[in-house]
Amino acid sequence: AFDLSKITYAQIPLHHWAWLTAVILVVITWAISLSMIYRHLERYDRPDVQRYVVRILFMAPLYALDALLSLTFNNVSPYINVFRDCYEAFTVYNFLKMLFELLGGERAVISLMAAKKQIKMPFPLHWTDPWVMGDEMFYNVKFGVMQYVLVIPVCALATFVSAFAGAYEGSSWYTMDLWIQIVACCSATWAIYCLVTFYMIMHEDLETVTVNPLGKFLVIKGVVFWCFFQHILLQFVLLIGYIPATQQFTAMRLVDAVEQWLICFEMVVLAVCLNLNFPVEEFA
Repeated sequence: AFDLSKITYAQIPLHHWAWLTAVILVVITWAISLSMIYRHLERYDRPDVQRYVVRILFMAPLYALDALLSLTFNNVSPYINVFRDCYEAFTVYNFLKMLFELLGGERAVISLMAAKKQIKMPFPLHWTDPWVMGDEMFYNVKFGVMQYVLVIPVCALATFVSAFAGAYEGSSWYTMDLWIQIVACCSATWAIYCLVTFYMIMHEDLETVTVNPLGKFLVIKGVVFWCFFQHILLQFVLLIGYIPATQQFTAMRLVDAVEQWLICFEMVVLAVCLNLNFPVEEFA
């Protein structure tokens, strides 16, 4: 008869341990996030702002679930990641809308900007003509962020189509994955630059209407930058052939599994950071 007690820890493959820990991490992420979302809905005193906060808080659990599904069903990873990427763009949109609402709406933000002293463009565009404070500054910043909200879903759709056609993955420079990531990288970099510009101009005003605005900015910037450029780095390591294949996995499958496991871990950290930077007491 089969004796379960005779199985030692050493006999359990490493990838099984990795999957089990990923499940635990996802459960922790969902527990933290749902607890915070419930508290916001329970004390829904500022719906004009909290509706954006709740949407932002959903990002960590949805990202974690996507990573776990990708880790479990690798062959469908490019397809389900489409929804993750779209929600990431949706989160950035909601963050910007939340900031506008906190400051009194778009027209109020334009008026606040127009009353401020002209600033130089942040590095590395400090040598260019600055955007005029007021309408020009506001709409350049807004459209700079909104282009990311539009470009990322288009890249996600391109990923879906190219994966379905069998032209997405590979370890060569001409795969669609690389070119999609280049476009997304340029879009993400410009969106972050515009967010930094907005914060430099409005940080004093934001400090009067919200708690720890810098922390909120860093969390959202981290979401866009960290997972995105982590993917770029891992794909570069794969491209140069540094990752060897094993008996169970190809090099590509191994890199993807490592990335998805890291995301499961990072979403616990993100959930905690969101919990600390978007406390319900601030809006109650």
